[in-house]
Amino acid sequence: MKFNVASVALEDKAGCGGVLRDDKGVACVLFYGSIVTRGSKMAEIIAIKTALELFIGLGWHVGISLVIEFNLCVALE
Repeated sequence: MKFNVASVALEDKAGCGGVLRDDKGVACVLFYGSIVTRGSKMAEIIAIKTALELFIGLGWHVGISLVIEFNLCVALE
C-alpha cells in the first residue's frame, strides 16, 4: 500500500490530505481537512500521523507493508 500525503500552511490556515492506494494504484482511502497548526513542517507531520492512524486503525498493518510519500522539500528543511 502507498499513502501520498500533502499539507499546506499559510499564515493562520493549514490543511492536509492524503490518498491510500493498493499495489494496482486503486484508491482505497482518502482523507483531507483543515488542521490547527503553525508552519508547513508541523502540517506535514500531522498528515503523516493521520495516514498512519488510518492504516493501523483499518487493521491493514498486519502483513501489508506501507510506503508514505510526502513533500521532500519540507522534509529536507
